[in-house]
Amino acid sequence: MSEGLVAVFSASGRPGLAQVRQLRRLGRRIRAVSRTSTPAFDGLEVVAADLNDAASLDRACEGVDTVLFTSPTFAQRDKAVEHATRLGDSARRAGVRRLVYNTTSWHPDRLTGVPTMDHGLLKTKALRETGVPLTVIRPSLFMDNLLTNWVKPQMLSTGVFAYPHKTDLNVSWICLDDVAKFMIEAAGRDEMEGETVDVGGPETLRPGQVAALLSEALGRPIVYQQITPREFGERMHAIFKDVSGQDRETYVTNLEKHYLFKNEANPFLVPMEETLRRLPVELTPMKVWLGQQDWTLEARETVGSVSG
Repeated sequence: MSEGLVAVFSASGRPGLAQVRQLRRLGRRIRAVSRTSTPAFDGLEVVAADLNDAASLDRACEGVDTVLFTSPTFAQRDKAVEHATRLGDSARRAGVRRLVYNTTSWHPDRLTGVPTMDHGLLKTKALRETGVPLTVIRPSLFMDNLLTNWVKPQMLSTGVFAYPHKTDLNVSWICLDDVAKFMIEAAGRDEMEGETVDVGGPETLRPGQVAALLSEALGRPIVYQQITPREFGERMHAIFKDVSGQDRETYVTNLEKHYLFKNEANPFLVPMEETLRRLPVELTPMKVWLGQQDWTLEARETVGSVSG
């Protein structure tokens, strides 16, 4: 990446905070674009922008070399495609050298009839159609999901890691900081313009193996429980019903279709040898990542974007 100014959109969400951390590590100039203040922004230029307001996006992109963008998970989800178009247009008008988009959840390159993945594809397509110089980073599954309020509290209180993955599903788990590293590395390479890059972590793990690593990290037995995609959707709706923007049945059915598709197609398994040759990033094994986290119930994580 060149040494110009980097604007991190959705900077207060979990993916954005990881991007800020990695840019700080490299000593980069950062503009945190967020309407939420956080101590993580201390010493940074902070700009508020609204994805409904083109003028505010123009101001946020002014003088920027690189934009790192993660679409908000719940904020006006029905307008997310329109938001992507508006940001892409602003970045293009500002002469941004590259916009790197973190899809947060893998989606196919064609419409499938699965609403969550079709929605993801349409956002990516909208950005491409603006003509902004674009790189798309499409992650597998975030280790950081283990810290969220749909996994961590129950796991700590019951010793059960409950998820809708088949017990034999092989997953290339990746932490958000490593996704940020890939975004930054891709932004600095001319040959990555126009590319879509699937990224995963350094190892392949099945749910039972993740539970074993959690047991070691927490110093207590953790067992894996496969729940149905529908049950997972019901649990998620109970948590996010006030911000999801969808009625219960729509939300639950959409997540059910999402996990039924992914359990069969398994886009979570990502061969990384060629990607690491093109984008040499040091990846974090799950055991190392787990040992770096705060596993007390008092530690509250920013929800941010969902990957799964």
